[in-house]
Amino acid sequence: PYCFVWRDASDRDLQLSAKEWISIWNRIYDLYGKCIICISGGEPGFYPDFYEIVSSLSEKHECIISTNFSWDPTKLIPKISETNLKISATFHPLFIKFDEFYEKVKYSKKYIQDSKISYVAYKEQIKDIPFYKKELEKIGIHMLIHPLRDEGFVIDDNNKVKNTDNSKGQKIINNKEEKKIIEENTFDTNEYRLGIKSPKGKMCRSGMDAATIWPDGTVNRCTRYRDEIMGNITDKNFRLSDKPSICEKDLCPIEYRMIIE
Repeated sequence: PYCFVWRDASDRDLQLSAKEWISIWNRIYDLYGKCIICISGGEPGFYPDFYEIVSSLSEKHECIISTNFSWDPTKLIPKISETNLKISATFHPLFIKFDEFYEKVKYSKKYIQDSKISYVAYKEQIKDIPFYKKELEKIGIHMLIHPLRDEGFVIDDNNKVKNTDNSKGQKIINNKEEKKIIEENTFDTNEYRLGIKSPKGKMCRSGMDAATIWPDGTVNRCTRYRDEIMGNITDKNFRLSDKPSICEKDLCPIEYRMIIE
């Protein structure tokens, strides 16, 4: 209920073969050398030839799989070096039981990015945060708790979350008590990510040192906002920007490490 990405599904979305994706990233390698490729979604484990794509891209690049862990990690681990494969796992209680998720995280522990897993502070999931935090810390894994943003949500008069098509993503909609629980339990209390500080008006390296490829191949400067199109990844003439640019957004949930202070 708190995922908005599926709303953007389109007939224009790419369904490229493993061979085509490998060709694209070989070209990027020739331009920029080794890259960090974060393979996200929806759930990337459902993409055709998922294992082949990750295995092949990991030969030249570092792959980070942003995932709910609904796939089999034994098909990639330990075949790929932990240097070139990282797993950015998010626990979604509505999709997988904690015991199953816990065992996959435990098996993949050396591959878990920054020894942390993500968790969304959705209204009905907040009460369980202290329990999950305690259990995961037993195996040396921390929780990175993401505040709930207005990406497809409104809060009604009874403080209930309702879906909407007005997906702005510029505002955190957890209340004061929920924010306190987040700050007390999260691994990272960065003020940009929590909406305490705004990146607006500051220079940012997104678009120069990082970019986002959407399902239709469109490349955007920023992960969460689709209004700064840089081109299409299938275009052989595609290039990253050669300099940083000013951020015009009020909230930076992901790329805050790209901000130039």
